[in-house]
Amino acid sequence: MRRSVAVVAVAMAVLASACSSDGDDAGTGPAVDEATVVQAAEVLQGAPEAGACDDSDEAACLLPWPNDRFTRADADAATGRRVDLPADGMPANAEGLGIDPAEWNRNDGFSPVSHLITVVEDLDPVASDLPVVTDIGAGGDGLIVVEASEGPDPTVPAWAELDANAPDPSTAPLLIVPAVALAEGRTYVVGLRGLVRTDGSEVEPSAAFQAQMDDPDDRSQAIFDVLAGQGWDPAELDLAWSFTVGSADDLSGRLRHMWAETSAEVGEGAPPFTVDEVTVEGPARIVRGTFEMPRYLTGDGGPGTVLANEGDPDGLPEADGTMDASYLCLLPDGANSRDRSQASDVSTVIYGHGLLGSREEATGLGSLGVTVGLAFCALDFIGMSTADVEAIVDSFSDLTAFRTVPDRLQQGHLGFLLLGRLIASAEGFATDPAFQDPFGAPILAGSIAYLGASQGGILGGAPSSLAEDWDRSILAVGGMGYNLLLRRSIEFDEFLPALEASYPDPVDQAMLPDLLEQLWQRGENAAYAQHL
Repeated sequence: MRRSVAVVAVAMAVLASACSSDGDDAGTGPAVDEATVVQAAEVLQGAPEAGACDDSDEAACLLPWPNDRFTRADADAATGRRVDLPADGMPANAEGLGIDPAEWNRNDGFSPVSHLITVVEDLDPVASDLPVVTDIGAGGDGLIVVEASEGPDPTVPAWAELDANAPDPSTAPLLIVPAVALAEGRTYVVGLRGLVRTDGSEVEPSAAFQAQMDDPDDRSQAIFDVLAGQGWDPAELDLAWSFTVGSADDLSGRLRHMWAETSAEVGEGAPPFTVDEVTVEGPARIVRGTFEMPRYLTGDGGPGTVLANEGDPDGLPEADGTMDASYLCLLPDGANSRDRSQASDVSTVIYGHGLLGSREEATGLGSLGVTVGLAFCALDFIGMSTADVEAIVDSFSDLTAFRTVPDRLQQGHLGFLLLGRLIASAEGFATDPAFQDPFGAPILAGSIAYLGASQGGILGGAPSSLAEDWDRSILAVGGMGYNLLLRRSIEFDEFLPALEASYPDPVDQAMLPDLLEQLWQRGENAAYAQHL
């Protein structure tokens, strides 16, 4: 808590003033020329024929993960492929009902923050010389993640760790975590070699992977050629596979489409809004009200609804009517001065609340902000607000329903973008006496910035990457990739038992955060960071 307060305090100070290593060699192996590597990359960038389970890892159908084996060719997709997860290979709940892969299969690749997952029984990560999170650059000769391209240094820093949550360490999934967001639309190859078991014996390739090495098809050979280009001898491999990251169109295209339509309709103006309540508490004038935004969600747009995109293969939703967003603004008391010489333009902070919270959280920080001449305005992050908790918990019994979280988040981000327009436009809040000084001049006439803390820092990169009305953002106590953050957060502890009861298989439990991230990314920083 103290660290969070300190970060936010620094952020406020910045806003107030603004408003006024090299690794070891990969090894040596059979040399391949550059032309071979280029040709191999071209092979891997094409979609394979969709297949069933990947037998090279016998622990689960979808392992190793993520995997281009689970894609199919689609000339209309930006990457030339679509994800094609088999229904009979998806994790099943305690009643035996598998997750419906339909929404996942709209993607044209995998998440840029994917964890790379496989199971190697009785693995000793230290003896296997796998890089660790505390010192990624030390050792690491047993793992390589490399972009399938002819670039000067296509290798990706990553660490590897056994799933600490697994009940049996001997069968704990190996989680390989890239230390950077992977490039949109690019294909990557993962290689493991020299793996050692806890009894000191060497790991042998599975029968299926050995068969690939003995008689490689074009794609397997391309994987081996890419690794050979990094000095890796294919004969030393224990496992290797490739996967492709989704395109920008796929990752952030839904929200960009929604904002493009909405922005074109609003223009330099602002959406209709109401002022429902004005109160004064100490140094702050507190204004509450609503504004209209296009409804891209089904039904009334409430908790549990999803984007209205059923007929579009790319998932681009259609607007159907409007829905209200409730806002809260705190204005500094100094703006109410009867002395025109003391009136001044006030800069505004758009605030993003914490985990499953609400816009009301802005009252505490905003009350402090007004004392230094800042205004604060806030919305609920619908999709991950207090109102959504019941729908989120209900989805744990059948994660097919989890798409409501990223879908409503994107509608919520549209609200934040419109809030920025209401603050910036001369036809927005400036037209109402609640936002004017005693002389009728608009109070919120200074610059605009975004500040999000905790969840607000994890989600805030999405609207900030598209914002036309602010160009400063502070993502405090933040991060990206809920697949990484969930298991490291004590805040998830209260929800974990319900999820594990519904999905009791330990391998499924290791995969689920990453599987969910393939959808969740659409509503959080992971899909937008490369455009900030």
